[in-house]
Amino acid sequence: MLAGTLIFCPAAALFGQAPLSSSDPQFTNDDAAVYAALFKDLYDPAKDHPIFLIEETAIGVPPGLVAKVDVQGEQTSRFLSHLSPETKQDYTDRNKEHMRLPSPCRFAPSCVVGDITDLAAKVKNDRAWRGFFKKYPNSPGLVVVSRIGFNRDHTEAVVYTGRACGSLCGEGEYARLVKLNGSWVVDDHTVVWLSQK
Repeated sequence: MLAGTLIFCPAAALFGQAPLSSSDPQFTNDDAAVYAALFKDLYDPAKDHPIFLIEETAIGVPPGLVAKVDVQGEQTSRFLSHLSPETKQDYTDRNKEHMRLPSPCRFAPSCVVGDITDLAAKVKNDRAWRGFFKKYPNSPGLVVVSRIGFNRDHTEAVVYTGRACGSLCGEGEYARLVKLNGSWVVDDHTVVWLSQK
């Protein structure tokens, strides 16, 4: 983890998005299963742990940030080196454009897919964030995901997820998932940026 790293990224900057491409990529069962496994592993979703998910996947380096941040540190490079070349290339190719996530959200027991403008309006300043967490005390905050990169056989996947949890609170990480006995599980993940007071 990048302990001590401080990156200023308010929700509006974290989730700054370009318009969707005119093409409409197809959302697959594997996409849904990977996102569900990701949320289960990283965000401990339950009925009392609501996830507020931005409706469009993020793009960029790291995805979702307006400004580029150096995430190619030793830890990130080591993590990415364990991915197959196919998976890395598919991830790069897919994340050149956004994909709209399906609504209603079925990735977690309590998951809401929403427009960035509507969700960011709920947390426009520190006071609003305090109100948000008073109402949803176990939520990870506002969550964004990238599109998923797969290998040819769909047995390995990589995805990025980031979250904003305050004016100076948030993080982003890559996760590698593998398919075991027909189910996707998180095999490894690494934090690539961290914002904290």
